[in-house]
Amino acid sequence: MKRISALLLAVLFVLSLAACSSAKPESETTADASTEAADTQVTGGWAVTENEAAALPKEVQTAFDKATAEYTGMDFVPVAYIGSQVVAGLNYAVLCESTTVTADPVTALKVVIIYADLQDNAEITNVADFTVSDYTDNAGKTRNEILAGGWSAPEEVGKAVIPAEAQSAYDKATESFEGNSLDLMALLGTQIVAGTNYAFLCHSTIASADPALSVIQVVTVYEDLDGNASITNICTLDIADFNQ
Repeated sequence: MKRISALLLAVLFVLSLAACSSAKPESETTADASTEAADTQVTGGWAVTENEAAALPKEVQTAFDKATAEYTGMDFVPVAYIGSQVVAGLNYAVLCESTTVTADPVTALKVVIIYADLQDNAEITNVADFTVSDYTDNAGKTRNEILAGGWSAPEEVGKAVIPAEAQSAYDKATESFEGNSLDLMALLGTQIVAGTNYAFLCHSTIASADPALSVIQVVTVYEDLDGNASITNICTLDIADFNQ
């Protein structure tokens, strides 16, 4: 019995040494997130304005071309570059005029999120609806709210073609405007009322903030039948809303 007990103890001792020598430190893990593209038409009675492609910064254009070349079912024409986000690489947000590749094409405004990794690969990670009326009817965010989600508005933006009558209404409405400093980016749409409503996408600097804030805003201008024009609404975009 003593010999058997001694033998068992020896075996247990050897097994414990083997377990200790095979132990490894825990490894770190990462989680990947993916989003699905949305595909519905612009609503709210607004007509999407057909603009020529806005000029994108060189690095954004390169990523846009790579990402859209692999995307099927929809063609995209850039309207405005609205922001970037630093991740493990960069996210770019581009407002686009989209057209479905179908027998009966449907045109709508979409915000396209493009991810460019550190190896110069690029892909579309989300396509979100942009409904103009969500930003023109005193809904959404006020002019003093900042962009959330770590996004930053670009300092230089490409300007799409603005029709002469819309440009005239914008110039008259902003001539005496004493609020934010506005830089016109694109005409998003028009709405016929007792006169005409215009929805403009603008890069805006809020000088009253400390420090000054750069944001992207939709500015609604109303021009009456006598040719008088005024700003009736300003709504700040939160680019993170389009990257859910």
